[in-house]
Amino acid sequence: MIAKMHEIEKFQVRGIPGNVHKVRFGDRIVDYWAPRNPGQHILIAHDGQGVLDRRNNGINPRYRATWELGQSAIKIAEKHGLIPPTVICIYHTPYEEDPIGRLKEYTPAQYMNKKENWIVESYGVYQQQVESFVNFLTADQLISDITDVIVPEITGEIGQTITPTKTAILGASMGGLASIYAVIKRPDYFTTALSFSPHWIIGRDDLVEKMMGDLPKPGTHKLWMSRGTKGLDAHYEHAQDLANRIIRQRGYRDNTDLITRTLNRGAHTNASWARYVPTALDFWLRRG
Repeated sequence: MIAKMHEIEKFQVRGIPGNVHKVRFGDRIVDYWAPRNPGQHILIAHDGQGVLDRRNNGINPRYRATWELGQSAIKIAEKHGLIPPTVICIYHTPYEEDPIGRLKEYTPAQYMNKKENWIVESYGVYQQQVESFVNFLTADQLISDITDVIVPEITGEIGQTITPTKTAILGASMGGLASIYAVIKRPDYFTTALSFSPHWIIGRDDLVEKMMGDLPKPGTHKLWMSRGTKGLDAHYEHAQDLANRIIRQRGYRDNTDLITRTLNRGAHTNASWARYVPTALDFWLRRG
């Protein structure tokens, strides 16, 4: 289990009242923001480097934009007459510490723990041989760290009660897979996954079929999935179409507990995902 929380600094972000807190749990850095009097909703984001603090490079040093998640969460919550959610942004392992650390902690380990599960692809997610990391996937441990330490310590610090029916997890690309996986592994803790550009191509159809088949039965959870049409996202079409078919066949209903979107000219960037965050948050927060 990771170490207790230690505060690093407080900083401000335009459009977000009060302070954003940067804290550390052992080697794991987390940024979080909460309203002065927290409500019930909690939003957990993967790839925290690119979510609130624009001083970071994010996933790709060429893209300095953030997700603007806090600003969007405030606006959408106010639209629905709700207290804005607490936003908890969990950093992935820095590339300089482990070039494939992010891959290991975001890969849905239950489905990708054998060499034959992996499709050899050249889209930059991994350069090493699968044998070098397939036995060292840490997604399950990350989920435990989030649910057992990170979120409880932060909510305890700000006096907020964890309400699973009001708790969502969000991510893009490998973080999109990780968000769906978190709901599969802990459906009692997360009831909404907001998955932008999920990187199905590491496992292709087999991965899609297993994950969509293992999501909770319809009626209790929500799922947002989207992909763009430019760059890397253009490679997701087949797998995402399959995911859409399977989850609908299982009984998830469009605009009720499911939204799946193709974002015309959407790219694999923070700026592109940020444009559609308000729609995803509206889907999560509507009906309270």
